[in-house]
Amino acid sequence: MNLLGIKNVPGGNIKESFLVEGIAFENCFTYAGYEQQPKKINNPKTTCLNLELEWKSEKEKVELRIHSVEEYEEFSDAKWKIINDKLNLIIQSGAKVVLSKLPIGDYATQYFAKHDIFCAGRVDENDLKRISAFYNK
Repeated sequence: MNLLGIKNVPGGNIKESFLVEGIAFENCFTYAGYEQQPKKINNPKTTCLNLELEWKSEKEKVELRIHSVEEYEEFSDAKWKIINDKLNLIIQSGAKVVLSKLPIGDYATQYFAKHDIFCAGRVDENDLKRISAFYNK
């Protein structure tokens, strides 16, 4: 029973209720690139994260004193490398669905879309627990 989730959708009535065989969750906050992602995937390998995949999170964890253009370029290249390494590790895992409790930004969403991977950020923690339990049964 703990794998069963009930979602109330405003505007409907009890006669419009139905059972979804598989996994469904409420529409999450989406970024640019969402439109290009697959909307239905059969038997996907799924990754559930408690990780923010946004530029903002990479910049906020750093204090940097720059004295030259070259140092700024090194810093900028390092930012790209950090986020690309994270995204590539997820892709190399074979995941076709990436869900995170924290935001997944524009860049990551578009990157995943290019690799036919569905992603959603800010997924409700209870939904993530149910999804994880489903795959670990």
